Parts: sequence; C-alpha cells; structure tokens
Amino acid sequence: MKFLKKISIRDIAGIFIFILLIIPAFIRKHIIKKQLWLVSEHFTARDNGYVFFKYMRENHPEINCYYAVDFKHNDYGKIKKIGNAVRWGSIKHYYYYMSATWNLSSHKNGSPNHPLFTMLRLHFNLYNNFVFLQHGVLYQNHEMFHKDKSKFKYFVCGAKPEYDFLLKKYGYSNKELIYTGLARFDNLHNVICDKNIVLYMPTYRRYLVDKDKLKKSTYLKNIMSFINSKELEKILKKNDKYLYFCPHNGFKDYFELFKSNNKRVKVIDVSKQDIQNLLIKGAYLITDFSSIHTDFAYMKKPILYYQYDKKEFDRQHIGKYASDTYFNYKRDGFGEVVNNEKDLLKKLDNFLHQTSVEKKYLSKIDAFFELNDNQNCKRIYEILIS
Repeated sequence: MKFLKKISIRDIAGIFIFILLIIPAFIRKHIIKKQLWLVSEHFTARDNGYVFFKYMRENHPEINCYYAVDFKHNDYGKIKKIGNAVRWGSIKHYYYYMSATWNLSSHKNGSPNHPLFTMLRLHFNLYNNFVFLQHGVLYQNHEMFHKDKSKFKYFVCGAKPEYDFLLKKYGYSNKELIYTGLARFDNLHNVICDKNIVLYMPTYRRYLVDKDKLKKSTYLKNIMSFINSKELEKILKKNDKYLYFCPHNGFKDYFELFKSNNKRVKVIDVSKQDIQNLLIKGAYLITDFSSIHTDFAYMKKPILYYQYDKKEFDRQHIGKYASDTYFNYKRDGFGEVVNNEKDLLKKLDNFLHQTSVEKKYLSKIDAFFELNDNQNCKRIYEILIS
C-alpha cells in the first residue's frame, strides 16, 4: 500500500473524526435514507466535478447535492454563488462523505482522508459508493486505476476507444465502466473562440521533478528555443496571432524559468487560470502529449503536435507509470505530428491559415467521440438515479 507513505498528520487526526461520526453517519445513510450526493475534485472547482455539480443544482434541486472545496481557494466563490458548499477536510465534509448516497469526484483522492477511505474501500468494501468522474480521457494502461487498486462503483469514460480499452485492461465490467462522455464536455458546444489566440500547452515530465534537472533538460531547451524564435515572431506577426504559452501546472514552482522576449508570446500562469476557459478561448492548439488535446478535438478546432522528445518521454514519463496504449499519435491523432523546431515553424504558417479541422482528422474525431452532445451530465445522472 504505497499510498500509506503519503499519510499526513492531518490524515491521522482525521481518524478520530471518522470514529466520532460512524454512528451518526450510519443512521443518516441507512435509517433515514435521505438522498445526499457529495461532489468534489481535489480542493478546486473547475473540472468535471464542478460542471456536474452545477448541472445538479440547476436541473435537480430536489436532490441534496453538495460540493467539497477549499474555502481559501479562488474557486470557492463559484461554489458559494451556487450554494451547498462544504469546507474541504472539515467535520461536515467527513460526515457528508460517510453518509452520502453517492460520492463523485474527478480525482481518485476525492475524499477528506484519501489513505483512510481508500483502505476502507479496497480492503473492507466500505464506503464503496465512489463515482469516478475522471480528470480527462485516459490513453495508457495505468495500473493505479485498475479495479483491484481503485474499486470505483462507477468509472466514467469520455471516448469510445477509451471505454473499449479500459474494458479489456482495467478489470471493470460493462456495468461499472460507463461511457457517458465527460461532464465538462457539456460546456464545449457552440463555443466562441478568439481567432487570434494560439495555445501552446506542453504536458508535464515526471522525471524533471527538481529545478536543476529541469534547467538542464531537453524539454526546457526546446521550449525556450521555440517561444523565443525570431521566425515564430515573424509568423505570428504576419498572421496577426498571439501565442499563449502555458507551462504545465506541475512546474508552477519554477515558473520563472519560462520566459520569452517575443512580443507576440504571452506566458500564462495556469495556476491562476481556468484551463477550460483557455481551451474554449483558443482558436489553435500546439501540444506534445497532453490529454487536453482531447477537449480541443471535441470542439473540432485545429491541433498540431510538437513531439521533439518522444522516445525520452515514453521511456521516462510513461514507461515507469503505465504500460500499453491504444492511441498512436501518427495513426490516431487529430492533427499533424512534427518532431523538431524547423519542421514546426515550416508547418506553422499553413496551420494558422486553417479555419477548421481537415477532413482526414475530422473523421478520426467523429470516430473517437461517438457521443458528441451536451447530454453528458444527464447520462451520468440517469445512471445514478436508476
């Protein structure tokens, strides 16, 4: 049980709160039997959890639906406005989690005490009403999400190939694994973007956990070369575009390393931004292996993949945490793949002239998302209420 190594003093203190609430929570859940749905992400409110909670409050006020959020976080104001906010880690959070009909979260650790409730769910089959709304479409075989290591009551999928792959690899039945589409996809229809904004959003690298490694890395070297390129500035100016470069939130402590002197490049601190709003606002996307390309493809907007370190990424980032995959970027991707800066800049001018996704990629998008409508939250709700 590797997660036990991450136990904090707060988690240990939470055991006493848990013991104190066992009987009151049991009475509420099993004797009073009043519907209570508790939704969360991980302290925040900007992902599938937030979208589903908002849907429930607007469409099903007859159900007591609450949202657990850090009251000190910027996102708290969004939940306060909707109502039914619960302070993350509070006694009330424990009580509602323990007495809830459904606990729904976009994160695996969406509980007031992740080590405790994970252990109780996995080894004692208690508090096994966890609905995994997901953080994003999964592309690899991640063992930590296998049924024997997660035991979710329901596992939501956002795409048909993902569902088929997880059904074969993850140990869940077709009643537990549900293809409804991700809740946040409901917000990705009829979007209005800024045609002058190009997003550059490379993903995280687990093997660059400290500043020295990051400073010496191929990853940083290639990023800095691209965003400071005079050729890039020339192309952006010619097409009247601005590049919004978004360093991954995993590197927020080293944000100062990502600088550009290019007047057409804006470096965005994503820890202070809602990623979904950025994706909606952007007209074009350049990424490497980030799963955010899924949301962009869902909106049917142009994508270009810049994968200069694929072998290194596969070996050191993916290889240590996941095994096989069903998705090959060159075969299944929703845009063209380039492997060096020269080719990227060469392709960029034509890329920025696109007003829609090319037909060959559009057909791939349509096959990937068999469900493409604004009924994702409704489908999740209908399964839970049946």
